[in-house]
Amino acid sequence: MNDLEEVGRLWADTPEATVRDLAGSRAALVARFDRPRRGWSAALRWRAALSARRVALVGAMAVTLTAGVLVAEVGLGGSAEDSPGHLIAAPPADAKTLLVLAARAASAQSDLVPAHGQYVHTKRLAQNSLYTKSASGETQYTEVLVNEERWEAADVGKPWLSRVESLSATGPAPRKYWDRGLEDILYESASCPGRPAYARLGAWPTDPAQVRAKIVADTGEEPLRIWTSLQGLVRESVVRPSLGAALYQVAAGLDGIMLVPDAVDVAGRPGLAVAMDGGDGTRSELIFDRQTYHYLGERTVQLVDEKVDVPGDADYVARKGDASGTAVLAVEVVPGLPEVSPKASRMKIPC
Repeated sequence: MNDLEEVGRLWADTPEATVRDLAGSRAALVARFDRPRRGWSAALRWRAALSARRVALVGAMAVTLTAGVLVAEVGLGGSAEDSPGHLIAAPPADAKTLLVLAARAASAQSDLVPAHGQYVHTKRLAQNSLYTKSASGETQYTEVLVNEERWEAADVGKPWLSRVESLSATGPAPRKYWDRGLEDILYESASCPGRPAYARLGAWPTDPAQVRAKIVADTGEEPLRIWTSLQGLVRESVVRPSLGAALYQVAAGLDGIMLVPDAVDVAGRPGLAVAMDGGDGTRSELIFDRQTYHYLGERTVQLVDEKVDVPGDADYVARKGDASGTAVLAVEVVPGLPEVSPKASRMKIPC
């Protein structure tokens, strides 16, 4: 029998020590240092002290083993194989800490590097808000789930494909308003530098200071404008985690970011979010996995009832709690474009 089995047998036969047990043990051990007395009283004191020390020893062993288990769990950084190996005993205390952990997790991932002629395929689930009017003129909110896919060429000048298909809807809007079937748009791109997104992002630096300077050059120093630009870049940079890591570090330095500890992405996956109040009755969120801190998606949540101006129609009222956003489901390299729908729209992006 090895030492651990012996400890297990001893522990199994002994009830867990309580505070009262340990208090008595302490007193007995202290008393053991007194000058021993002769006779039956001395023998009884010795047996009591021995018993008390056994209780104290088992209790101490329990504390030590429990602490060892906790240290092992914390050191492993979670059960996921791709976990960045940081502390997971408690969730991040604030938004900045979450973004630092997300940057570390992204740095541990490899960028997708398609070969000549290959394509980067991304698949997302989108949640869209649809507002319609009832027969009585009241605003009706319908939540529409949409499958969004893109195939982007590794080579500039090659065609690329966008595919959208409405999957389901929750709300009173008639199906004809949200279900248009499978819609393919084939972009027959000219040789424009920086198109599509994959090629454009490939030219971005990965140093956080340089990334911030590049964003500020376009948006200015106002935190909300930087945050809005970051959202779009984060959404596109799922194919290039090294850039995502830099973007998270830039976001960590923004004033006004907040932690949302109970966020849920469009696919229903629970996560942690970094958010910023848009100042227009909405809050925009970047959502990360609770254990790996990998990016899951983004969401915009309505914080108050607010009129929505729809061109050519009456105003609608967006209700508190309404939301829209996207969740990343797959990012991969594929050999080419899928079969394109015969009804596909064809567009050429002007340079």
